[in-house]
Amino acid sequence: MNKKVKLMIVFGLFFGVIGMLVYTSIGNAATFYMTVDELESKQEQAIGKPIKVSGKIVGESIEFDPDNILLTLELRGEDGSSYRVPIQYEGVKPDTLNDGWEAIVEGELTSDGTLIASELLVKCPSKYEAMEEEGEEFPANHLESNKQQEGGYE
Repeated sequence: MNKKVKLMIVFGLFFGVIGMLVYTSIGNAATFYMTVDELESKQEQAIGKPIKVSGKIVGESIEFDPDNILLTLELRGEDGSSYRVPIQYEGVKPDTLNDGWEAIVEGELTSDGTLIASELLVKCPSKYEAMEEEGEEFPANHLESNKQQEGGYE
């Protein structure tokens, strides 16, 4: 074989390996983002796949086991349907976990419809600064400790 053929084989293998790495990393990193309402209609397709779900926290469903550091709760949709997504999150309970506040949960949906969460984010503290400025009341179970620090939220 001459040098030109060898060089073409090396470049072909190099770009083939790079292409396979890109293809597999994109496939493994794909996380579907949907609301609770969308998940209700696409639940079967989402089982076993990494997903992000946003919805409103159902206050009476919040349970925290400090011994096992296990938080369970439910999310509901915006449209007021009765469908709720049960969430299991192993980690620290956020201070801003209140009824009706929006949360984004990332994890994997099990066949029984429970989302085993790897990340939990409760949105958006700046929204409540505006509530304070407008004189609106905070949810009853909201921790007021942040409010007392320097006259506002940090």
